[in-house]
Amino acid sequence: MSGLIKTFKEATALQCSFLEKLLDMDMAQVASFSGSLVEFLRPSSENKFVYGIAAGRSALALYSFLQLIQNHFDNIFPFTLEDPVQRHYRKGKNLGIAISGSGETQAVNKYIDDIITLGGEIKLITANEKGTAYKMVKDYDKGSVLVIQARTKQSTDKDTRSRLSPMGTEFELQVLAFLNALAPDIQSRLKGICDPACSSYQSTIRDFEDNARLISEMDCDHLDHWFGRLFPRSGRYIIGGVGRSGLVSRAFEMRFTHLNKISYWERDFNTPSFQIGDVYLPITGIGNTYEAMEGTLTALAKGADVMPITANPSSRLVQVLKKHGRERDIAVIPVKEEYKSLFSGDTSSTTWLMSDYTKFRYPIFEINASIFTNSVVAVGAEFLGIVEAGMRRMHV
Repeated sequence: MSGLIKTFKEATALQCSFLEKLLDMDMAQVASFSGSLVEFLRPSSENKFVYGIAAGRSALALYSFLQLIQNHFDNIFPFTLEDPVQRHYRKGKNLGIAISGSGETQAVNKYIDDIITLGGEIKLITANEKGTAYKMVKDYDKGSVLVIQARTKQSTDKDTRSRLSPMGTEFELQVLAFLNALAPDIQSRLKGICDPACSSYQSTIRDFEDNARLISEMDCDHLDHWFGRLFPRSGRYIIGGVGRSGLVSRAFEMRFTHLNKISYWERDFNTPSFQIGDVYLPITGIGNTYEAMEGTLTALAKGADVMPITANPSSRLVQVLKKHGRERDIAVIPVKEEYKSLFSGDTSSTTWLMSDYTKFRYPIFEINASIFTNSVVAVGAEFLGIVEAGMRRMHV
């Protein structure tokens, strides 16, 4: 499978270049976008509502940011496409953040129109200046647009992008990294430090890139074994994760559907019980998450394989798999030396909802896990002989 390792490394390098492109953005526009969010997020005694308007994997990238907002601001409440805008609309206390790479997603445009009709404030991040969403928001006096040139100005050619980064992965990754990197700049501005160069944003993006490049240094023999265990199977793929790792896991699960595999997110209502031939892939940075541990023990008891993606080689999850002689089924994603202490030990909690650690820690693992899983998808497409056009036919 040496060719698959080459594909993995090339896909990872390409995604690192996507992160690097975020440093080429006009910092005046980044500062303006950050500053406008500060005006809404500034502490207030009144409750405020943020609408996350996006669909598919773009939505999951946005929801990571909404979760960050909810964790840091007591009186800010996020809502998604599952909640009609009209249900919670309060004049002057609402902000819509829309994400649409193409600008042509009907559900997203419908909600944008709802906010505009009600007279609310709306911000759009898109990759298509000719899209319907761009025109709607640009022509609206309470709307602003930030364009991330994910599709039109990449240095690689179209064929390479479709092979190594299929189905718009670059835009989704860039939105995830951009919003997470924007968070420290927002915090600085709330403290009165308004840096026009957005230094904290730039240093965070560089940190994300430095961490991501470590993924290419993962042991080739181990990866070769891991790919060989993951793809040549007819059983079902059940992907697990909670919190921000859960958002990565849901994005990963979508891609297995696009690869024409039977897949489920662990916490969906229609997810079946484990059986022999299935594989359970929990994504957990610390590796001690209660839900991941329970899922692992259940899967093993039912005869299913377990192939976790983690950053903690000393976790309880790793110890369990070692006892079962399945250490090589573990994918340990590397992080920089300065972050290793965040992902060590075997301390467990009863639930992720009660963990301040989960709420406030730096999202290094989630960015790396997104890049790793995106590269795994590129490997899977090559192994299974599926091109991007075939994946699109499976896309909802």
